[in-house]
Amino acid sequence: MKQNINRLMKCAIGIAMLMAATVTDAGSSVQCLAPHFGSVKDGFRYGFPPQIEKEGLRYASVKVPISRRDVRQRILREINYLLLDRRSRILLWLGMGDYFKPIILPILKKYKLPPEFLYLAAIESSYNGRAMSSAGAFGYWQFIKSTAKCGPTGCPELDWTMLVSSVHDERGDIVKSTHAAARYLAWMNRIKKVSLEGKGDREGFHDWLLSAAAYNAGPTRVTQRLNSFGARSYWDVPLPPETERYVPRWIAVGLISKYRDFYGVQVPSRGTMSFDTLNDVRLKKDLSFAAMAKLLGTTPRVVWELNAHVPPDKAVFTARAGKKSVNYTIRVPKGKAAKFRAQLVAHGYTKK
Repeated sequence: MKQNINRLMKCAIGIAMLMAATVTDAGSSVQCLAPHFGSVKDGFRYGFPPQIEKEGLRYASVKVPISRRDVRQRILREINYLLLDRRSRILLWLGMGDYFKPIILPILKKYKLPPEFLYLAAIESSYNGRAMSSAGAFGYWQFIKSTAKCGPTGCPELDWTMLVSSVHDERGDIVKSTHAAARYLAWMNRIKKVSLEGKGDREGFHDWLLSAAAYNAGPTRVTQRLNSFGARSYWDVPLPPETERYVPRWIAVGLISKYRDFYGVQVPSRGTMSFDTLNDVRLKKDLSFAAMAKLLGTTPRVVWELNAHVPPDKAVFTARAGKKSVNYTIRVPKGKAAKFRAQLVAHGYTKK
């Protein structure tokens, strides 16, 4: 019996060494990572880091009951899906998250949102300012037009209203759309009236996981499900299939990012996003991306990437929309704002 056990142990060690070895295929080197053997009991290759297994998991300031098998399964399923089936996507998300971090995190902090909401934009749009869903949701944070154009009543400090027109769409502006998303989430979590049976009315969900679920499915639907099941936790109510995976995937992305070494993830550096902003620009004549790029000594694509709130099919800051002049926010490469403003005047685009 002891001899058989020793053989099994040697076999397991050999398999682990083989899986960790570098395999060469057609001249290219591919690193095969060993599985986390501690997760075998859960039926997954990748499990939770030892620190989480020991201390428990809190995500976005909310305790996640990973001692429950159903909760563990839902999160581990998303971790393994991203690492095994969508590895290129998770690398893209983490790289773009690092790139946008200096822009997004200070805005989240301003409205007292947990920093983990950085990764909600990955789930929503892959950090793509021009992303459009089949339902018409648009931009970095995937606002539908009706929500973007209609903020809360009696709560100006959390008014998420954005300008949406044929000339420019602030849902594609990384700064303005992030302010709007943070305000909307803060409003749902702290201000919106939530009526829970047996508990009466209260202000806000006071649970960031429920607020994230409401961001995806709508606060009314989440509240109805909580009442139907007499529940107070995200994990205790069945929600639409997309929302069922939405929060576990958000948690999975955050965990993979935080424990990159444990999960064997190496993210190529994209640098970090930085730019200068010119506010309240009123043009005397149209300013095309091509002309702007020439003034800045860059490419039209760089101009568009910094100003994704302007439709790429137009590729121009139009001076007027009908009979009205347009008030723009224009973003330029870091350090070029003063010179560019002077060039606008010199070339007759703006008044002195």
